[in-house]
Amino acid sequence: MSSSSVQRSPENRKRELSLFKEMPAFRRLLTGWTISALGDSLNQAAVIFLVLSATGGEGLQTGLAVGLRLSSRLIFAGLGGVLADRFERRNVLVLLDLCLGITALLFIFAGITRSLPGLYILTILMGALSAAHAATRPVYLRDVTGADRFDQALALIQVGFGLMLFLGYGLGGALLSIVGCAIVFTLDALSFFFSALCTWTTRSAQPQKRSVDSMTKRGVFREWLLGWQYLKTKPVLLYMVLTNAIWSLGGGSVFVLISLLNYRDFNNNPITLGLFFAMTGVGALGAAWIRPKLGRGFTREARIIGWACVIEGTLFLLLPHIQFLPLTLVVLAAQFSAAFLFGLAYQPLLLRTTESALRGRISGLDSGVYLSLYGLSAAVHGSIAEVLGLEKTACLAGGIMTIAGLFWFRFLGSPKSKRITPGKPAAHPDIRKS
Repeated sequence: MSSSSVQRSPENRKRELSLFKEMPAFRRLLTGWTISALGDSLNQAAVIFLVLSATGGEGLQTGLAVGLRLSSRLIFAGLGGVLADRFERRNVLVLLDLCLGITALLFIFAGITRSLPGLYILTILMGALSAAHAATRPVYLRDVTGADRFDQALALIQVGFGLMLFLGYGLGGALLSIVGCAIVFTLDALSFFFSALCTWTTRSAQPQKRSVDSMTKRGVFREWLLGWQYLKTKPVLLYMVLTNAIWSLGGGSVFVLISLLNYRDFNNNPITLGLFFAMTGVGALGAAWIRPKLGRGFTREARIIGWACVIEGTLFLLLPHIQFLPLTLVVLAAQFSAAFLFGLAYQPLLLRTTESALRGRISGLDSGVYLSLYGLSAAVHGSIAEVLGLEKTACLAGGIMTIAGLFWFRFLGSPKSKRITPGKPAAHPDIRKS
């Protein structure tokens, strides 16, 4: 890739913004998905606050509140990827949005009664549905925008998500203290129903490519296994998934530890907790602004993946030692910026290196592995914090995130990485036959 194509020129900015005018389908997806991100952030802030209040800030219970939301995703993200390859992706997304909206309404009863079992069960269900949605969403977005506009669309989606996460988490704390959890969960449900409506009105510009003959001969579970087999044929995909998995073993602690930090140093103030979570939105916006300045191409994207892990892990080490609220918010914003930079480089590279007919499965497998380990990490680090304290637990988690970056850099320096031909995914034998 030439240096001129790497820099973000005014023409590229106009081309990104032209997506709104040229692609009404993308515009509707952006609107629906960002509104549902707003509702989902309200939900997560409400659940964690309710658990903290009901348990007196217990680390294990707080870890479970985050961990259970993600623990079911190994299976359901993978199955969601299979559904994305087998059925019409738009219909899959609409059905999942409707189910998410109904689940959000059920949270009202668990929240009013402060029932921890009810909150945990619904959290698992919400996580499973969200996993399938997350696996299908980027693949359908690529169908709508086309390969040449996908990176730009992904960046604009992240800007929207960043704004909604900032508002959702920030407003979540205030709304909880003013109107209560029932209104918060109702707003969450409405956001998913609105997202379903927006997605239903779209059509993809590029027809979905499916291996119909082979899919009719195999069951869903065998199709899911096909994705794992495909990883063995693509070292870069395998190492990307492993890097993401290692990072998640440390990254899963983030929301748990900042929740416990708020409980310890800021008297479990719901507004402060909302501000902490709102820094994810600031980080998303910061990453969307920084990412184009770092350039495109395999080498640059690969380096971003490694350095993002190292920077995020290092910043997380410092967090529990800061008791000055403005500085805490700055460090959190920088840390989340590194996390979102990772995603903006990682996801396009993952899909670009994967055969079209298997993109749903690979996206689902990757999301499932990373999010399930992320959930396990949340519960484990919550328990560790009860014994070792926040400072030592943050040191452990930050160290793991840094190791993930070093693991990826080691792969980039190995002979296997030299054989990669970016942009030309190798088809799995099963796909070629069909």
